[in-house]
Amino acid sequence: MSLIEFKHDFFAGIDVGQVNDWTAISVIERIRAVPRPDVHRTVVEEARQEARATPTRLDLVHLQRIPLGTYYPKQVEIIANLLQQPILSGVTSYMDITGVGRGPFDMLKAAKVRNLHGVMITGSRGEAKQQPYGWSVGKAELVNRVQIEMQTGRLGFAQELELADTLERELMEFRVQINSHGNQEFKAREGQNDDLVLSVSYAVFGALRPIPVHSMDMRFVA
Repeated sequence: MSLIEFKHDFFAGIDVGQVNDWTAISVIERIRAVPRPDVHRTVVEEARQEARATPTRLDLVHLQRIPLGTYYPKQVEIIANLLQQPILSGVTSYMDITGVGRGPFDMLKAAKVRNLHGVMITGSRGEAKQQPYGWSVGKAELVNRVQIEMQTGRLGFAQELELADTLERELMEFRVQINSHGNQEFKAREGQNDDLVLSVSYAVFGALRPIPVHSMDMRFVA
C-alpha cells in the first residue's frame, strides 16, 4: 500500500480590466502529496519523507476572458458563478485591487464569495507582505514566478486549453523596462495585453503560499 495520497486544491486569479481591456480569470489545480491518514505509526516519518520528495504539480485548468464592454455588475456575476461551482469547492481566489479591481472586489465580498484575497501590485522587489485586504506584492515577483514554474516544468497546461496560445504570446511579449525613477518594471510591449499572464500569476502566487498548519499530529509511545 502506498504511504502517500494526493491532495487537490484550486486557486483562482482574477485581473480586472478597464473599459477597453479584458477581465481575465484563471484557475490552477495544485496537486501535492501528503501522508495517508491511515498509515501505521511505525512508518509515519517514512510517509512524510516520501511526500516531501514527491514534486507538487500546478495544472492550469481554466482560462477565461470576459467579453469587452461587460459592465462590472455582470462581471461580478460571471466571476461569482464560476467560483461557486461545486467542482471548485474550497477554491481560494486572488484578485488585483490595484486599480479598477477594488470595486468588483468589494462587490464579490458583498456577494459572500469565500476565500477571496486582494492583491495590491507594488514596485517593490522584496518579499510579499500580508495586508488586511490580502497581499501587497511586486509585479516582477509575480511574473518571474510564473516563468520559473513553467521552466522547471511544475506549472503546465494542455495546448487544447482555450486561450493557451494567447497566454504563451503574452509571456513572450513581457519585457523589463526602466522607468523614470530608475526602477525596473515588468510590462507587456506597447499595444500588447497582459491580462492572462497577470491572472495566472495571481493564481500561482496563491498556490505557492505556505500551507497553514491547523493541527499537530501528536503520537505517544509507551
